[in-house]
Amino acid sequence: MSAQTIDKISGLVAVNSLLAMAGGTLAAYVAGRNDPGFVHNGPLAGLVAVCAGSDVMHPLGALATGLVAGGLFVFLFTQTQNRWKIDDVLGVWPLHGVCGAWGGIAAGIFGTKALGAWWRGAGVAAHRHAGGVLVALAGGLAVYGGLKKAVGLRLDAEEEYHGADLTIHKISATPEREASW
Repeated sequence: MSAQTIDKISGLVAVNSLLAMAGGTLAAYVAGRNDPGFVHNGPLAGLVAVCAGSDVMHPLGALATGLVAGGLFVFLFTQTQNRWKIDDVLGVWPLHGVCGAWGGIAAGIFGTKALGAWWRGAGVAAHRHAGGVLVALAGGLAVYGGLKKAVGLRLDAEEEYHGADLTIHKISATPEREASW
């Protein structure tokens, strides 16, 4: 995880990681209606989310962080694929982008002394974490906006049909298309 130090808190980081993973699993199981893809990605959602605050959160805050992350992942993966028709079959944006942003905000919320964080390093400022997430979002939008304008982010229809491996890298992803196999 992203603990600033492991001095006297490695047990806390391990417990928080486990609880966030369990929370993500449970939420993805319930929200995803026992879909194996969601059940297997739920733990990752919880772990991604708790990473920012694994050394400052109360264990119950880590559990709550994982629960929210698991639910967020299922909801946004479904929205991305079915409603918005965005081709993100692995769910990278909802899993790492959104759950990571949620984790940054959650570290600020559940790392406060008012919510039970009593150890050295606790007492982080929620507004600073939210501000950091906004700065990262603005930076990402600037980079991807610039790339989209400069070179584009999509393949044309024919290149999409053949796939990015063959079009860009000149290698095949399947043995049927590979002459040397």
